[in-house]
Amino acid sequence: MTNLVQDKTRLALQRSLTSSQIDQLVALFQTEWWTKGRTRADTETALQMGGPMFAFVDPESDDLVAFARTITDGVYKAMIFDIIVKATWRGTGLGAVLMETVLNDPALVNVKHRELYCLEDMVPFYEKWGFTDRLPGLYFMRKST
Repeated sequence: MTNLVQDKTRLALQRSLTSSQIDQLVALFQTEWWTKGRTRADTETALQMGGPMFAFVDPESDDLVAFARTITDGVYKAMIFDIIVKATWRGTGLGAVLMETVLNDPALVNVKHRELYCLEDMVPFYEKWGFTDRLPGLYFMRKST
């Protein structure tokens, strides 16, 4: 895939995943350090408990090529998680299409704060949509179990 503009029409946006596509998502998760080790059972729970999800699938092959999910209260906060594009599709513009799709979704478009977290090298990518890492006085905090 070198030119997404020509290939974009063959991709279908799905708002839920088939069993086979969940398997593909779990396999895709195993390719990234930040999602490696996720199980199918945990992935199914996350999909059931979360908010809007976005999956781009090649309908000819049923190949899951991009995915993101969100959790939102619909007014004040929306967290965007698991933004991932299959390695063979990176550099084609699909990540930008995925972000535009997420940010323009009716359930998220008017939410006051749409947030995500990423590695430093991805900051310039997300800045294109107005995301900033300049939040004076705010700290990212985590409690793990």
